[in-house]
Amino acid sequence: MNPVVVRNVAIGEGIPKICVPIVGKTREEILEAAKNILPIGADVVEWRVDWFEGVFDFAQVEDVLKDLRPALGNTPILFTFRTSKEGGEKAIEPAAYVELNKKAAATGLVDLVEV
Repeated sequence: MNPVVVRNVAIGEGIPKICVPIVGKTREEILEAAKNILPIGADVVEWRVDWFEGVFDFAQVEDVLKDLRPALGNTPILFTFRTSKEGGEKAIEPAAYVELNKKAAATGLVDLVEV
């Protein structure tokens, strides 16, 4: 099997990769978590956007991503909205879920989108 390379991380070769979630409710909490993750050497950071209080206003989501991307440098970002049915923090209609994920992917600020 060929590895999948995301930024500088080869998934599928070597030891298992470590993915650390960010579950902040505010922009400030999210960016503070990013600063704390970098020193521990996570391979991938998952932004659990379902925790974010501004998740239903995409302009706010994009504003956070514009700061999160440089805060994490070359560490891959996995963008995840886990629905309440999946054990996440919020319910979301299917059309809004699709739109959120497509818009996040289109920014070029995330590397992976969990669906």
